[in-house]
Amino acid sequence: MHVSLNRKNIRYKLFSFLFVAFILSSCGVKREATWSKEYATSAQTEVVNYSMQYLHKPYQAGGKGPHAFDCSGFTFYVFKKFGYKLGASSEEQDRQVPTIQRKEDLQVGDLVFFEGQKRNGKVGHVGIVTEIGSGGEFKFIHASTNNGVIISASTEPYYASRYLRGGRVLKETATQRAAVSTRAPKNIQKKKPTIKALETDSDTIIIHSRPSELQREKTTSQSHNEKKVKRKNESDAVLTRRQTAVPPPEKNPA
Repeated sequence: MHVSLNRKNIRYKLFSFLFVAFILSSCGVKREATWSKEYATSAQTEVVNYSMQYLHKPYQAGGKGPHAFDCSGFTFYVFKKFGYKLGASSEEQDRQVPTIQRKEDLQVGDLVFFEGQKRNGKVGHVGIVTEIGSGGEFKFIHASTNNGVIISASTEPYYASRYLRGGRVLKETATQRAAVSTRAPKNIQKKKPTIKALETDSDTIIIHSRPSELQREKTTSQSHNEKKVKRKNESDAVLTRRQTAVPPPEKNPA
């Protein structure tokens, strides 16, 4: 009888241990998304960095900054800094920018639109993507009603259940930034000296147009000889003129 009770206790403990192990394995630690800003362009990075300056500013209905904001007033204020004029409400901004339907296509600096508290399918909230995670997850900065300007994650139940779509304000994309021009720089070719070819019975002899030392000496010698001949001719001509200018002697009469 005693042995039977021990076996029941062992079975009960074993069953309890397996049950607890199963519960713990099913409630394991949730994997966090890997967030990245690696592919942000310079313009996208500037927008996000500028928006971060207003973290923890209070919420104010109709507030357009810089000391207090509502959601659309915050996005309006941030993008105004970079020359973009967005609409006054989140609905207007949604109609104004190109739509991004898939979460996987979102990029840093994009707008993200959510339903409001009424859950009626209409845009009632907007924020700016600050980081991109795996599987279409993202973080965004926005002016929330209760906490002012904060950073939230798309995985939070309130925003996950109200997400509608994204919108792109910035024209520069990560793909455009990564595209590097493949044009090679033009090489500056030095001018080669002109050459002449003399055809012979055997091979073709290439002679540079620049005269050789022998040719220069020969040319110099010919020029010198020509000058000597010219001076001699000039001297003979002068002598002839002098002789012609002297009158012949007169003959005595007989």
